[in-house]
Amino acid sequence: MLTQAQVLDLLKGNIHCSQIVLGEVADQLGYSREEGYKLANAFGGGCFIGDTCGAVAGAMIAIGIKYGNDEPGNKKQDEICKAKVKEFQDKFKERRQSLICRELLGYDFAKPEERKTAFETGKVFGLCPGLVLDSLEILNNILFEEDSK
Repeated sequence: MLTQAQVLDLLKGNIHCSQIVLGEVADQLGYSREEGYKLANAFGGGCFIGDTCGAVAGAMIAIGIKYGNDEPGNKKQDEICKAKVKEFQDKFKERRQSLICRELLGYDFAKPEERKTAFETGKVFGLCPGLVLDSLEILNNILFEEDSK
C-alpha cells in the first residue's frame, strides 16, 4: 500500500488522484500501472472541472473493469456492478461526506483562478493524499474481499 508521502510525490509529479488509484490496482486487474495511468488520466480533478473526485473516479473505473457488464441483456452482472459502485460510494461518503471534488476541496476546478488558489494554498497537497488512501483502502476491500476468503 502506498504511503501518504508516496502519493504526495506522485501528485507533485502530475499524476492525478484518479491515476494513482487505478494505477495501484491495475496489475491485479490485468493492466500495467502505466495503462492504468492512461485510462484514468482524464478523470483527475473531477474531470478537471471539480465534478466527481478523481480518487473516486479511479475506483469507479477499477470496479467497472472487475465487475462491469459486457454482455447485452446481462442484467445480473449489471446489478452486481451497480451494487459494488454503491458500496464504494456509501463507504467513501461515510468517511468524507461527499464524492464531489469541489465540495471536498472547497475550490471549483472549473474556474482557473480557484484551481490555482487550491494549489497555492496547499489545499490539494494537504487533502488529496488522504482521499487517495481512503479510496484505495475501500476499493481494495471491495475488489479483493472475496478473493481472500
